[in-house]
Amino acid sequence: MADIVETAARKVFGRYDLDGDGLVTADEYRKIVSELGSHITESEAQELIDSVDSNGDRQMSFEEFWAALNG
Repeated sequence: MADIVETAARKVFGRYDLDGDGLVTADEYRKIVSELGSHITESEAQELIDSVDSNGDRQMSFEEFWAALNG
């Protein structure tokens, strides 16, 4: 069951990782949220990314995303 949940989480993460580099930037996050019909500023998107960023690179890795989901 845990593998199914992690696989689904990887799929969601991949949707936000527009350039496929394994990291989600504030700009990538903002673009997807916009496509989903909501509005978020670059500053708000960066604040969200920073809230889960554990290594200080101002980007979200899958590991940081997964940790936030399981927090």
